[in-house]
Amino acid sequence: MARGMPAPPPGGDWRRRTAVRGGRVSHALAAHGWLVLLLAGAALGVLIGVIVGITQVGQYPADELLGRTLGYAIASAVFCAVPAVLFVGLPAQALARSYLRSASPAEREAMRRAAGNAPASVPDGLVAGSRWARAYSGCVGSVTAFHGVVRTVPDGPAKDWLHDIGRNLDAELAEALRTARMGESLEGAGQGSEVARTVGARLEVARTAFHDTAELAASIALDLRVDSGFDDVRSQLDQLAAQAPHLRRQS
Repeated sequence: MARGMPAPPPGGDWRRRTAVRGGRVSHALAAHGWLVLLLAGAALGVLIGVIVGITQVGQYPADELLGRTLGYAIASAVFCAVPAVLFVGLPAQALARSYLRSASPAEREAMRRAAGNAPASVPDGLVAGSRWARAYSGCVGSVTAFHGVVRTVPDGPAKDWLHDIGRNLDAELAEALRTARMGESLEGAGQGSEVARTVGARLEVARTAFHDTAELAASIALDLRVDSGFDDVRSQLDQLAAQAPHLRRQS
């Protein structure tokens, strides 16, 4: 089993993730964190300037006191706003966006369940740490992520379609293992270097296709969770089926 696999980023720009992750505070910080802290810092600075001016009542004529208070307020606003933006606003904005892009508890649970059903990332016939084992492990990770993503999709025609693609990916993953074992055997025997290079190239192409398929599935799943219907994502599902690995056709 592929235990302990980290949940992959669930896909989607942080702006799209606001529909399924976070609340008003995190959304506001992600979108306008620097501006929120700029205004807060400026308001605090103005307040400090006014307080300083009030403490000097009676020390200066009214007109001069008003000018001094205005100057204090402007200077304090700048003094407070700049650090607030640099040291609080921008970091808070970055953290909020990172939070929105992170997997939700439901997504982490879906990945945990998918990982529990995943095949071993280094099965018999592959040497741990070899390029063949690394390539196959990458394929396993992407297929596991795909199945985790599908678990987050609401029941309906789109989920059924994704399940069909998932079954095809499982079959392609089995072929990827056969390919990796072939490459490991050829390389271990010290012969067929040209054939090994061809086999390695096929496996790398498949690994990229598995990864891209999982990424697109995550994007489609996000659309479906934001109330898009099957018809709205039909073209994306067609693209998903087309870009999936096709190792079996090359055998």
